[in-house]
Amino acid sequence: MDAPSPAAPAGVSDLSPKSQELAAGLDPASESSASDRASDAATSPGTRTGRRHRHDVDVMRVLAGLTVMIGHSGGVLIGRSEEGSDAWWLGHLAEAVNPWAVPMFFMIAGWAVLAGAPPRTEAKMWDRIVRHLVPLASWSVIFVLGFNLFDTDEVNVRHDLVRSFLEAGRPGFHLWYLYAYIPLILVFGTLVLFWRNERPWRLAALALVLAGSTVWAPFLLDLVGSDQDAWKWGFATYQVVYFVIGAFVIQHAGELRPPIWTLCLLFAASALGVLWWESQKSYPIENANPLIVGLAISVILLVSRLRLGTRTKKIFARLASASFGAFLVHVFFLELFFERLYDVEAGPVVLVIQYLGFLAAMAAVSYALSFAWGRLRLRRILG
Repeated sequence: MDAPSPAAPAGVSDLSPKSQELAAGLDPASESSASDRASDAATSPGTRTGRRHRHDVDVMRVLAGLTVMIGHSGGVLIGRSEEGSDAWWLGHLAEAVNPWAVPMFFMIAGWAVLAGAPPRTEAKMWDRIVRHLVPLASWSVIFVLGFNLFDTDEVNVRHDLVRSFLEAGRPGFHLWYLYAYIPLILVFGTLVLFWRNERPWRLAALALVLAGSTVWAPFLLDLVGSDQDAWKWGFATYQVVYFVIGAFVIQHAGELRPPIWTLCLLFAASALGVLWWESQKSYPIENANPLIVGLAISVILLVSRLRLGTRTKKIFARLASASFGAFLVHVFFLELFFERLYDVEAGPVVLVIQYLGFLAAMAAVSYALSFAWGRLRLRRILG
């Protein structure tokens, strides 16, 4: 579903319908639905032939997922160690390069909906929503039950299962962005369909229900006497801006070609700014902080300059297909490796060796599991 970009790197290969979904930042569904999408892409009016695969978007997706793991592991070190200790500073160094990762998810989603793979029918838009909503629901349940079973976190099963319908929290704290991501693709997908002279009435109705949810949801919770008081389905201004501006920058990345050294300098300066902000002013840094824009833009423009060999392109395409699932499951191994096994009292060299080793292990196991359930055709359920 990836449309050609005028700015796509030269020499990229033609894009198959299934890989269009992956390059557009969409999460892969089952093989059967992929074939349906291929048929739809072949017969949809206005479909252009010779579409080009955005391998740079594959790389962005993989890097963003891995960088989230870097940041989460750094956050654990900060939480477990004394302020000013070696482990504390190592955690902050990891966090300094991390904040662009989740905003990148919004940027890639914006590019997919608005430029790379705009929905052609209401049914296709519903399919995208379901392919995010079902894994969100599945992993919300898995994390609550799993952490309760292994006694790795204080979990009130009934309370936390109900809360997962309203917001993300421990133990599945990393799922929070999906409560904004899904409404974003709903609203902008509906808008794109209106532009295409479609009539997505069901999507529009759901968007209207969502618009009033900050009023009716707390009212209903209070009416039934629930002790739940949170409702996080919706998006903030910064998320809309990342969604739209990210779409523009990714689409035209090949035309925005400042010297590479300036992009490296921008990334380094932004990361140092994040390090200062989080260690001296406020931790964690707010996602709307302008420093994050510097990190994200520099990553997009640097990655778009890469020239990958055929084999490397295939590797990143395959990794991108499993990146969403790896992101979803990695918190289990974050708990195991960094909460339970990592020694925050070790010397500086051992701290770094531990960190790199456990980080590699967490990423490897997370991706291995994601590939495994992909082969079992469970992507619709587990991401």
